[in-house]
Amino acid sequence: MRRIVFLAIIVAVTVSASVKWSSAQSATRVDDILGPLPDGGAVAVIDFQKIAGSSLWATINAQEKFKSAIDKVQSEMGDLGIKLSDVHTLALVFPTASMNNPTIAMTGGFEQNDLLARLRTNGKIKLTSEKYKNYDIYKARSISDALPKERNGTKPGAIASITAGVTAGTKDETSFVFYNGTTVVTGSPEAVRTSIDVMSGARQSITRNVRLTEALAQNPGAAIRFALAITPAMTSGLQSSELPIPDFSSVSFVFGTIDVAAGIDLNITLRSDTAEHANSVAERLNSLLGMAKGFLGAMTDPKLAPIAEALKSVSITSADVDVRITGSLPMDLLTSLLSSSIKKGQ
Repeated sequence: MRRIVFLAIIVAVTVSASVKWSSAQSATRVDDILGPLPDGGAVAVIDFQKIAGSSLWATINAQEKFKSAIDKVQSEMGDLGIKLSDVHTLALVFPTASMNNPTIAMTGGFEQNDLLARLRTNGKIKLTSEKYKNYDIYKARSISDALPKERNGTKPGAIASITAGVTAGTKDETSFVFYNGTTVVTGSPEAVRTSIDVMSGARQSITRNVRLTEALAQNPGAAIRFALAITPAMTSGLQSSELPIPDFSSVSFVFGTIDVAAGIDLNITLRSDTAEHANSVAERLNSLLGMAKGFLGAMTDPKLAPIAEALKSVSITSADVDVRITGSLPMDLLTSLLSSSIKKGQ
């Protein structure tokens, strides 16, 4: 399950430029992808087409170190029977109580029989299925090829070999359900069953959560949109006596976008309970930003120069109960940052 989430996030910013998208594909409405997903505490919607058509991918793909990592991600997606060229849009909904076990929906040109056939012929995957409310839930389990090693010259018995293959040999399991030729929902077995409950009317869809969906609608054309209801558990460990860390306990909601039209544009809003608290959060964040700018500006290491330059574009302001954080990273500066990170790792 962790691998699915990791792949979803990585592919969101490194989707292959070789994928060709049509204008019809880009017309996916947010309700179409969010409809099968249950209500929750956090949601993100990722427009693969917009990322694939941007100059961001070309810049990242030009760096060999990142290209190798991307190729590995694509290979691992292939193990799950998914091709990048299948995926158009992706949405993740996290339960209210935690940021674990999301339900993930993907829209695209999925051919159910083809995808299942690829899984069945993949020696790394064991595919099973079960019925739930007249839907077929498929389970793809990654199985290790390695058998238990011999100890003291003796071979393990048949029962021990089978038991080890089922327990230690099983690395991961992902469940998924097809709703039509364009929508697949995946995640843990529990998450997929929850989605089926939504489709059958037994659970409320996240489309009924006005707070989250209205936040997503602030900038419908952005490549990545997200909204998160903040709980006290999320902010309890952020305080520090040594740094001017804001008191985030007053922040109850965070939403924003990441766009890739001409580099990377970030727009985040922190919603507080009062205007006074919002102003305090903004002042503390600006103090931290000023400290970071001053520290990097005093450094003579040329590898840190692109980071210092990037921080100059960051703006933090407050208006009523909202704190708005914006920043822009043009392609030339992004290229410098990527090059610096590669040189630093060498």
